[in-house]
Amino acid sequence: MTTVKALASLLLHGTAHGTAHGTARGTARGTARGTAHDAARGVALVAALVAAVPVLASLAVPVSVEDLARSSDAVVRGRVVKLTARRSNDGRRIFTYAEVEPTAVWRGGAPAHVTVVVPGGVVGDIGERVDGAPAFSEGEEVVLFLGKLGEREFQVHGMAQGKFAVAKGQALPNLSRLAFVKGPALREGERRAEPMAVDELERRVREAR
Repeated sequence: MTTVKALASLLLHGTAHGTAHGTARGTARGTARGTAHDAARGVALVAALVAAVPVLASLAVPVSVEDLARSSDAVVRGRVVKLTARRSNDGRRIFTYAEVEPTAVWRGGAPAHVTVVVPGGVVGDIGERVDGAPAFSEGEEVVLFLGKLGEREFQVHGMAQGKFAVAKGQALPNLSRLAFVKGPALREGERRAEPMAVDELERRVREAR
């Protein structure tokens, strides 16, 4: 987990140190040295910030749309109407709660209002990112492969493979934070979770056996 507050404090400390160093000299030379020192520290701190948020990915086995459908309690198409991030009861984790209003249920059963619980999020000045977890935006149209957590709460099956954004007739999973490893071969005629037309995605979900 990367803490925004801690990184900001580090940056401010570096800036103050460099400025004070130059001012204390009371000369143009001291000011120049302070400015250069501050700039150098700024570059180093930017590098540290980048290093603190590495480009990582979660390992995953490619799954087919049909596999996702068979293992899900519900597959819905709908729109994200609200996002809320909260800490876990022990305060050690952050979860985002995506409120989704289904416009169609392609498989299984789902209530008129669905809460999807996703690991990670931002609470105040503290943020937590879970690589491979699906991300949501308010107003986004989505297709979700869901597993039950409670009466109205669900989780996304297959990590980011189980969430498709819908735009211009296309269903688009964001797989950029997943690193795929070789797994069992897909069944004949099935297609892995990847960008495709919404109509094809719906057909595959409804026909999965």
